[in-house]
Amino acid sequence: RLQGLGGLATAALGRALTCSLLVAEGLKDGETFQVKFDGDGPLRGVLAVANGMLESRGYVGNPAVTLPPNAKGKIDVGGGVGRGTLQVVRTKMIPGVETPAQYSSITDIRSGEIPEDINYYLLESEQRQGALAAGVFVKGDDTAAPLPSGVMPVQVVASGGWYVQLLPFAAEEAIGQLEANLAEMQSSSPSSMVRQGLGARGMLEGLLKGLDPQFTEERGIPSLADSCPCSEERLLRTLRLLPRPELDDIVEKN
Repeated sequence: RLQGLGGLATAALGRALTCSLLVAEGLKDGETFQVKFDGDGPLRGVLAVANGMLESRGYVGNPAVTLPPNAKGKIDVGGGVGRGTLQVVRTKMIPGVETPAQYSSITDIRSGEIPEDINYYLLESEQRQGALAAGVFVKGDDTAAPLPSGVMPVQVVASGGWYVQLLPFAAEEAIGQLEANLAEMQSSSPSSMVRQGLGARGMLEGLLKGLDPQFTEERGIPSLADSCPCSEERLLRTLRLLPRPELDDIVEKN
């Protein structure tokens, strides 16, 4: 709601944020994983970044997009993203170096549905074989006034995702069991699992059924107030960099 997102933008950004958090799990606090979808669709780009502390943020270029449902009757995220490129940027801490090093890669957008494209990137560019899924279920909020963009506000009813990655030299029996588990879960999206009452542990138990998973700890996601790096001081520093005519224009139009 703070970004004035409609249903399509909410679904696209929610998927990107969820995937970024899942892939960022295990990073050091100062390391980040960022995805930027630069497609020709009406969303005009989707960006999400997450760090090792599981803090995330992101935006879409055009939050007021509306499109008809896709052939499956679902929100057409792929149509909103369009065709183009996916840029992935990782920052990594290098031993002996104080500031993190940055590495970037670019690949083609395959479907625009977000998780599928990130999974293709992980396989092709980083040789990480696995499966990634994310889903966001939204509904219209009839109790709220229309957003400044003119679109009706929405509520996120359920959002979730999962990520499983094969370790090097995994046993063929384990790979076969995992593939069978993935096929069994294919008909249920992560958001539908959440709506059915499944939590993170329940999803993992389904993914790793027959593989004797060991659960060590549960980590909570920081709240927006705890993780947002924005502040009045930072805003003022940014405004000081703008020419005076632009500042006058902002005051006049807002």
